[in-house]
Amino acid sequence: MTSVGRFLVLSVVGMFLVNSEVSAGMFGFGKKYDVQLFPAVEGRIARDGVSMEGVTVIREATYDDAEVQETTTDQDGYFSFPEWVTRSRTPGRPFVEDRLRQVIIARYEGQTFVLWYYVTGRIDGEKVVAEKLSTLHCDLSVGEIDHHFQKAENPDFTHNISSICRW
Repeated sequence: MTSVGRFLVLSVVGMFLVNSEVSAGMFGFGKKYDVQLFPAVEGRIARDGVSMEGVTVIREATYDDAEVQETTTDQDGYFSFPEWVTRSRTPGRPFVEDRLRQVIIARYEGQTFVLWYYVTGRIDGEKVVAEKLSTLHCDLSVGEIDHHFQKAENPDFTHNISSICRW
């Protein structure tokens, strides 16, 4: 085999390794990681304490791209979303500062209400965030405020979350 032939064969084999899961395991190229966009979410929407049926609830996560899910409250004002995990190559990329943006809004009679707005660098879930998202008590007559919850993973810092919901 000529040197040009060997070069072509080695180039093809090299490209295969770089673009395959084999190389992902051996060298980290192209490896995909689990990214928790949201833990499970459960909540209730009311207005002046009265349950609200038929409110549209939209959950958006922005990591590599913006992704959206939607549901509607039941007759007792309850809504829920399952845990949301995606696969991404971003965590393995050098010099990339990861940011995950979580937003949950309610739309009712042409108005938009922020139930949850949070930005984090964590992709593996956070204890306090999971706890809060499992018990959203939202009243459309209450104003949005910024909440500050101590991080279980690092008590010197807080989670800063905007919401009309209470816990």
